[in-house]
Amino acid sequence: MFLVYLGADFALVIAKIVGGYECEPYSQPWQVSLNAGYRFCGGSLVSNYWVVSAAHCHKSRVEVHLGKHNIVVNEGSSPVYLQFISSGKVICHPSYDSWTLDIMPIKLSKLPLSISMCSLWLCPMAVPPMAPCAESLAGETP
Repeated sequence: MFLVYLGADFALVIAKIVGGYECEPYSQPWQVSLNAGYRFCGGSLVSNYWVVSAAHCHKSRVEVHLGKHNIVVNEGSSPVYLQFISSGKVICHPSYDSWTLDIMPIKLSKLPLSISMCSLWLCPMAVPPMAPCAESLAGETP
């Protein structure tokens, strides 16, 4: 029974890449994982202190994991390689209603290490004004 459950759990993680494929490791250095004792959503680092995610992922406090590629594997513990930073502020859009304005900025409680040099593992995404959006972390949405 335990092996069946473990297998099903692993299959669910793999199945969350919807209509796409796994990216080259560390090719999306702005991608982050949102955690509250467990991984529940993703987001994108858009500046030194700010991450943007979806309002349907709202929790009052989150831990942001930066520099990760595979959420199932322990990828190392070097401070530059993998960083866990608590949220300083989580702002759910006040007019979010599950159909519109599904946006949630998150301010990091401290500046990530190596952000100033835009390292291989960590770099804010460049978003030109009025850019079309692309999904780099697929998952279930309501």
